[in-house]
Amino acid sequence: MRLVIHPENPDDFLPRYITKDDIVVDLGCGPGYYCKTLVKLAKKVYCIDVDCIALSMAKESAPSASFLCESAEEISLPSTSVDVVLLANSFHDMRNKEKVVEELKRILKAGGKVIIVDWKKEQTTMGPPLSKRMSEADYLAFFKDFSLVEKFSPSPYQFGLVLKR
Repeated sequence: MRLVIHPENPDDFLPRYITKDDIVVDLGCGPGYYCKTLVKLAKKVYCIDVDCIALSMAKESAPSASFLCESAEEISLPSTSVDVVLLANSFHDMRNKEKVVEELKRILKAGGKVIIVDWKKEQTTMGPPLSKRMSEADYLAFFKDFSLVEKFSPSPYQFGLVLKR
């Protein structure tokens, strides 16, 4: 596992999109950078990652969350059980993106939201290689069955999108 530097502060923007009644999934949570903020905001938080070692680190930062070591392509949560899915710096690494989007459509309640934070598709001093990055347009193509509610700027190096089911 590599060390990831986060230029963004979730406390600065997540409170606008998460309520105390929400059931939230942090999909591809890694070592839990966002989990510790989400547990302060939501009723229930599921931190999901295929990397069980990273997930054990997430447990240390947000022990009140629920943790699932599983693929984003086959999420064990019931259909229409989730209010918000967070994809923070993770979707670009997922292999079968179409299957992941189908899973999100399955687990989200009607009107549910997907919050995306990812690296701009341009060369920056930090973040993944340019070849792995996705543009906002790339995301909107994968999430074509969702409507774009809002764009935001989590850091100078990243973009944010809020999509609604």
